[in-house]
Amino acid sequence: MDEPDAGSAGGILCRACRFPVTADQYIVAVNDRHQHTFFNPAGIVFEIRCFARAAGIAVHGERTDEFSWFAGYRWQYGHCTSCMTHLGWYFSSVGHSFYGLIVSGLLDGFRG
Repeated sequence: MDEPDAGSAGGILCRACRFPVTADQYIVAVNDRHQHTFFNPAGIVFEIRCFARAAGIAVHGERTDEFSWFAGYRWQYGHCTSCMTHLGWYFSSVGHSFYGLIVSGLLDGFRG
């Protein structure tokens, strides 16, 4: 696993513990957008940003396609590797994967 890259411009941290989780250089567009708003089966709304890599995220749980926000993708939970705060999900399909990280759980390493 690569080391998180918050020491350079564009570093993105866990809001709870300030651990580096990813960087702006790993931003990706999924379904033509980098940022999405979804709700889960309980009606909780999540605003997420998509990243190709997030070395500071630990992936947990069995892969499932139940209530997946992205057609053809299975998901698993993503937690901060430092404090274990739930920061989003890891989505994977044949030949492609990305992290969907919860905007309110992230902190820009330089702008706050």
